[in-house]
Amino acid sequence: MKALIFVPLALLAGCQHLNYQAPATGDTAQITFTSNNTAAQPVVCVPGKGFKPTEYAISQNPMSGDALNELLETMKKSPQVTTTLSTSHASRIGVIYNRRQADNSRDRCRVALQFSPQADAQYRAHFVYDKGQCGLSLEDASGANVDAVQIDWQCP
Repeated sequence: MKALIFVPLALLAGCQHLNYQAPATGDTAQITFTSNNTAAQPVVCVPGKGFKPTEYAISQNPMSGDALNELLETMKKSPQVTTTLSTSHASRIGVIYNRRQADNSRDRCRVALQFSPQADAQYRAHFVYDKGQCGLSLEDASGANVDAVQIDWQCP
C-alpha cells in the first residue's frame, strides 16, 4: 500500500513544466501580448522544447464587474499578457488562435515572429484575427515597429 502513495508523487516530481518559464537570470526584455479583442494563446519558443504557452492567455476585453474579473483571473486569462525573454539569442514568439464556430467547425491559425530583443527593453506584440486571417506585429516601448521576421511555425 505504501508503494502506491509514492507513485503519484514520483510522477509529479518528474513532470516537466507545460507553460513557458521566464528566465530567472541573465539579460532579459519584457514583452506584452495584446489582441484586437480576440481570445488567443501567446507562446514563446524554448529551443529544443518547442513553443510553450505563457501562463495566461489573452482574453477578450471583459465587461465591467468584479465577478467577471475574478472569473478571468481563475481561468488565467487577461486582455494583456506580459512575460520576459532572454536576450542572449534571437527570440521566437507566436500566438495560437483556435475557436469553435456555430457549425462545430474550427477557425485556427498560428503566427510566429523572430527578433533580437535588447536587454531591459519593452515590447508589445499585437495579435489580429480578421476575416479568417491572423497576423502579429511587434513594437518597442515608443510605438516604433521592431525589425521582426514572420517565420514558419518552427522552434529549433
